[in-house]
Amino acid sequence: MIMGRAKLLCLGGCREVGRSAYLLNIENKSFLLDYGVLLNDVPLFPLHISPNSIDAVLLTHPHLDHSGLLPLLFSSRISPPAYTTKLNVEILEYLILDMMKLSGNFLPYEVEELYKAINGSSPLHYKEELELEGITVKALNAGHVPGSCMFLLESKEEKIKILYTGDFNTIETRLVNPVDMNEMLSECPIDLVVMESTYGDRQHEDRRLTEKNFVESVANHVEDGGLVLIPAFAYGRAQEILHVLYKYLNGLEIYVDGMAKQVSLELLNFKEFLRDGEFYEKALKRAKFVRGPKDRKKILKTGGVVISPSGMLKGGPSTLYARYLAERGNGAIFLVSYQIPNTPGDYLLKYGKLDPGSEKVKCDVRWFDFSSHAGKNELLDFITKIVDFSGGRTKVVLVHGEERAIVTLEEELRSRGIEAMGPKNGDLLII
Repeated sequence: MIMGRAKLLCLGGCREVGRSAYLLNIENKSFLLDYGVLLNDVPLFPLHISPNSIDAVLLTHPHLDHSGLLPLLFSSRISPPAYTTKLNVEILEYLILDMMKLSGNFLPYEVEELYKAINGSSPLHYKEELELEGITVKALNAGHVPGSCMFLLESKEEKIKILYTGDFNTIETRLVNPVDMNEMLSECPIDLVVMESTYGDRQHEDRRLTEKNFVESVANHVEDGGLVLIPAFAYGRAQEILHVLYKYLNGLEIYVDGMAKQVSLELLNFKEFLRDGEFYEKALKRAKFVRGPKDRKKILKTGGVVISPSGMLKGGPSTLYARYLAERGNGAIFLVSYQIPNTPGDYLLKYGKLDPGSEKVKCDVRWFDFSSHAGKNELLDFITKIVDFSGGRTKVVLVHGEERAIVTLEEELRSRGIEAMGPKNGDLLII
């Protein structure tokens, strides 16, 4: 990839899912693309970058693997401006405050820096063009979660156009509209695509079939008087599941617990980022919010469906429900989110236990693929179309994927004659 018109320093998120951070240099101007953390027992951070060396931060969405270290950039006297959608700024506060409750002792910043980051972030609308240091920056809908965006950067002087996808989805879901491929192709030619590869080695089941199997499984357990726990990310996945349950099973008792309550209410103020804001409002009105221990005690006795963070059973009210269900046979734990290796949710799926020291759970445990990431076929279709519409000039950098996913996708793209590579953390690419 020797063109010499841009540089990409891989700070994190390479051959792994977590701590996404990439420093893009064009015309001697530096743009930090996301700045996340990898949440293990002790958080892992990307390589350090001095805030003074950054001209602007571009945040695709506030999931912690993309945003969790952003406040650190605002801990010094001079901080870079940050840009993202207005909804992303609002959700950022919820997610990072929650992380600080669980991992605050390990984080290199305080609440003050979080609010400096929030106040230092300027909102961008989809399709809005922004001139930053001679570089045109445009935010496009990424179809991942409400408010998520891709960033398209163009230097007319260097005659180079670069797309950073962040996390994205090209299929329609109940909650958000997918990437607009016609809009994307109208931006071609694109010289470089820095593309997520979470599912680069596997394809998703048809979404409607997933919904059908999920709804039938939930109904079977609830009809027998059981409790179904659905651990879900508070932002995005919890609201998607609420949509599905309301559409097919709106006669059930559907409870929402933990931080998903506040986030769900916040989205009512940002209906423009939803596929169908009116339907979402109806679904939310039908749900019951869990107010505390008394409500939880009642739910454990009477059964129903509970949507609760965390999606990987690492904390939050979902762990309480899971421990209860582990000892009973008339309930279920239905995981609907990506399970990072070695998290409790991943351990449960692999070994049928909540942790190495516990007994096998007695309840039903299943995983349903409600992913908000593009699957292998969608990734290939997405990038192949861009390459074709760009006259074959597009180079591809694969990030945000485990080793196997990156290698599989890289080999497939090269077999199609597309120049692709999966760098490692610390690599500097001269583009």
